[in-house]
Amino acid sequence: MPRIVIVDDESIFRKGLRKMIAELDPQWEVVGEARDGYEALQLVEELLPDAVLTDIRMPRMNGIQLQQLLRERFRDLLCVVISGFDDFIYIQQSMRQGAMDYLMKPIEREELGKVLSQLREKVHVGQRLQVDPAIAVKSHREEHRIRQHVSEHLITALLRGSVNDADLELLRSIGIAFQHPYFACMVIKLDKSSIGSERYNRADPSLFQLYIQQLVQEVLSRRVNGYCFVMSETEVAALINIPDREQAMVGIREIGESIRRQMTSLSNITVTIGIGQAVEGFKAIAESYNEAEIALLHRLIIGGDKVIAYGEITRDDRLYSDLSSSSWELLEQAVHKGKRELVAEAVQTFVSELCSKAYSPEVVHQQLCKLLLHYYETAGKLGMTKEWLGSKDMKAVLFHICSISSREELMEECSLLLVRLAVCIAENVAQPERDPIEKSIRYIEQNYANALTLKEVADAVYLNAAYFSTLFKQRMGKSFVERLTEVRIHEAKRRMAQTDQKIAAIAEHTGFANIRHFNRVFKNETGMSPKLYRDQLQAGANPNSQ
Repeated sequence: MPRIVIVDDESIFRKGLRKMIAELDPQWEVVGEARDGYEALQLVEELLPDAVLTDIRMPRMNGIQLQQLLRERFRDLLCVVISGFDDFIYIQQSMRQGAMDYLMKPIEREELGKVLSQLREKVHVGQRLQVDPAIAVKSHREEHRIRQHVSEHLITALLRGSVNDADLELLRSIGIAFQHPYFACMVIKLDKSSIGSERYNRADPSLFQLYIQQLVQEVLSRRVNGYCFVMSETEVAALINIPDREQAMVGIREIGESIRRQMTSLSNITVTIGIGQAVEGFKAIAESYNEAEIALLHRLIIGGDKVIAYGEITRDDRLYSDLSSSSWELLEQAVHKGKRELVAEAVQTFVSELCSKAYSPEVVHQQLCKLLLHYYETAGKLGMTKEWLGSKDMKAVLFHICSISSREELMEECSLLLVRLAVCIAENVAQPERDPIEKSIRYIEQNYANALTLKEVADAVYLNAAYFSTLFKQRMGKSFVERLTEVRIHEAKRRMAQTDQKIAAIAEHTGFANIRHFNRVFKNETGMSPKLYRDQLQAGANPNSQ
């Protein structure tokens, strides 16, 4: 007796189909029902049916995506799709994925009967080879376990920095190999405005993401070692493996521009692409992905249909050049000290000064978006984004800020956000951390302005200085002094871009003993003097590209 699984997100429709199948063709056995593609994959793996009857429009994983995975994992499985409206793109996509037939809602009994008869004939004619069922089930389950783990967890885990050696071995076992030491992440998002609300609402949003994923993967396959996948119903991500850090970033930006142009020319839609900086090793991939997300968020400020590289943001990111440095410093200190009252007061001062000096409401919103993006990045580095925002999405927060037209409401909303962040930072600092290296990194980032020594930091994490030095180098790939210098130079560059402080004052506030020492270290790290770096910033050039 042939076996079939029904997949539809509406329980009433599933029950109706089950009843119709029993009445029209009793030779068929309905062995399971699933609400979406994820449930369907599990059922197929467990029950090994002969056919699947699936709707296209479903949450989480739609019928098109389900067909793709079924085609890879269960080549003998027959599939028929159901569409609720006569849209050629759905039918065309289904047939490309190997669907035997399709049915239109509402399903007519006569049509369903014909399809069941044809399916049954296919099952009988193409009868599977006789093998031990236990071996077949074991083989299918093993393949399913590996591929499902990769598709649902491993790539996402790479981006979020939570993979281990066993996970990487699983990746290699299905042919996903990384030969080069460096990685860069790209996040691609559809500009909904380029479609129009009518067209977007009429179509299945996930199909747009699938289309973007396919086009991006085609471009990557021709030019680099990279993998593209759908992260969610609104986001496509790409992980690119590159041999050289500096030169490759130029090429990755060109790839982004190529994707953007092809998307417009082939489909008349636009996308915005965020690109993270190149990083070394698997454990640093999450950093590049986070940078790509941050770069993409700048779409709210500079508009869509662009490629936005994280490393280039600082060129236009002189956040507070029109404001006194004191209001910014006051706010920064209050947040990192975790003082609620000081944060609320500093936000009031900052917003009030911003509103009084800005020449348009747009400038106010832009500056506040940049401010919140700065703290979003800070929260990400401290590993407390979820703790800070909870279930909220940063994009939604920024759009909400841009909808406010009252100065008092802006103060209130920004105060609530930054007070919550300050509390998270204070609570996090108060909790003993298990990982001494992570704790030491945070200690460096909070105390870089002081005359830090290796022994002081080792004492702070309760380790012997010699052992701490060795462990730090093993874990970070650089020495304690190199990391401290990196943090100090990064902060110095930020101050030169965002404040009008004198270079001598910046040197003092970032932990350098004197201006001569600062000049020497800065030039050694960046290839140019602090004065030349600031001059290029003021001229609108990008000193990071030198």
